[in-house]
Amino acid sequence: MEQDKGSPANQLVPELEALLNLWRSRYAACPLPKHSLLSERDLEPWSRNLAWIDHMPDDRFIVRKFGLDLIRRFGRESTGHAIDELAKDIAAGLREALWHAIVTGAPVVSYPSVQLGDAAATFSELVLPLSAESTHVTAVLLASYEKALTQTRPARQSRSRRARRGLERPG
Repeated sequence: MEQDKGSPANQLVPELEALLNLWRSRYAACPLPKHSLLSERDLEPWSRNLAWIDHMPDDRFIVRKFGLDLIRRFGRESTGHAIDELAKDIAAGLREALWHAIVTGAPVVSYPSVQLGDAAATFSELVLPLSAESTHVTAVLLASYEKALTQTRPARQSRSRRARRGLERPG
């Protein structure tokens, strides 16, 4: 899940670059602490696109705090819910990125795509480990920004357009 610097399509959006730089300034020279070195005040510029996620001892991921701009990515508001409670296709991708950050203790970059009706939304995401007890990472931060919406199926015709083409069903 490393960032592909060679392709403009696979580069972090500027907001995530700034967040990664903040994380590096606090975490680069030390092992993960017991408590996050980033406060809610530090993260205010990104708050609508952040999910604070706790890694439980039984290996579940629980969303502690949820930014409202993540609803399209998660499929719903998810505060207090486990990642595994989300739609299977959404949960699988999130879980993979979260596990990679847990195992490595390092930032993870990903570019998932979520089907939204007739279109697929592509996101630029960053998962940052925040705290650990012994060797167990206990909290991560997920930041996600929508990059693009791509039409994957022909758009449905409006009712009046169908009627003009003689496609309207009788009464």
